[in-house]
Amino acid sequence: MRGEGRVFQRGKRWWIAYWGFKLNGDTGEVRESAGNDEEAAHGLLKRRLREVANHRDGIKRFQGPNQERITMNEILDSLVDDYRQREIKSLLATVGKDGKGGHLKPIRAYFGPSKALKLTPDKVRAYIAERQKPRRGSSGKEKPRLSNAKINRETEILNRAFKLAVEEGRLAYSPKIPMLPENNARRGFFERAELEAIVEHLPEPLAEIARFAYASGWRRGEITGLRWENVDRGAKEIRIYTSKNGEGRVLPLDETLWQLIERRWAARSYRFGSEAAISEHVFHQSGKPFGDFGGAWRSACKKAKLPGRLFHDLRRTAVRDMIRGGVSQHVAMAISGHKTTSMFQRYNISSAEDKLDALHRRQTYVETRAAKSNVVGLSHRTLGQTLGQSVEKGTLS
Repeated sequence: MRGEGRVFQRGKRWWIAYWGFKLNGDTGEVRESAGNDEEAAHGLLKRRLREVANHRDGIKRFQGPNQERITMNEILDSLVDDYRQREIKSLLATVGKDGKGGHLKPIRAYFGPSKALKLTPDKVRAYIAERQKPRRGSSGKEKPRLSNAKINRETEILNRAFKLAVEEGRLAYSPKIPMLPENNARRGFFERAELEAIVEHLPEPLAEIARFAYASGWRRGEITGLRWENVDRGAKEIRIYTSKNGEGRVLPLDETLWQLIERRWAARSYRFGSEAAISEHVFHQSGKPFGDFGGAWRSACKKAKLPGRLFHDLRRTAVRDMIRGGVSQHVAMAISGHKTTSMFQRYNISSAEDKLDALHRRQTYVETRAAKSNVVGLSHRTLGQTLGQSVEKGTLS
């Protein structure tokens, strides 16, 4: 039995039994339905025995019949459940409110019904190639090509889903998921005049949202999600109790931010039909929080002759200016909400001006060292003259 297994019939269906490997590494008898064809059952048994031998020899991990039935949708559903249970802050952007949107939507559309064990690196590369193709909108106008970073955020979901399935014991191993190269160093920064040029072409309160980002370094979602319950006008502070990094924080309001918040306080009211209402959101559009305003932002940048600038550049600029102004890294991170020091590498805080200043400082240091040096270099000729004079005077011993 252990070496060759067996084929047997129950009713009209054929079954196979063999000594196989379980997910926890133990061995035991595995029984598997093989359909109505005896010859096919013998073929399946031979394949299973070969897979068991490959597992024993370390060639390939054994995956039994239960694992072969698992679909991509099933392991993606498990990932969504895990995100919700652990309250992952990027959940909505990653998988959408219903677990079928965000970065997960194209993954489900392409891989969803297929068997999880059928996924290979080649199939992931085919998906990547499909996502890299030029796109067209509903109007027929060509849309910008998806960035490598965008595609990687999608394929990362595959990687996480498989690793979770392995951790939960549903699969024996996770396939290799190819990734595209991407440059995470962020380069864009704003000067004050550039910000004002763009703000001139933004409607309120989008202009105020941009000013708030420039002054605080907060993320767009944190700003647009602000409610008046987060604002302590008496203490002149804003408190958020959770954020993308999983932690809350307090932002004291300096004069610039305080005046901005007071302007928003005065603009709380809006018309709801024939009646007046008060918005619970600090930055609102007819009482509702702002969603995607990328179109308005791009239009304002184009009108300001600054095309291609990103709203996220405001966050980078705020952090850079704090560091340049002498604010410690720890305090700057506490204000902006960054959790790791890797932001300084990703944000490319050392701009051209910083590097030029460093070169000037080096030159000053070198010149200062040269001026203070008390070592006088002597040429061979000068040294010979000095020795000769010493001999004549009888001072050389």
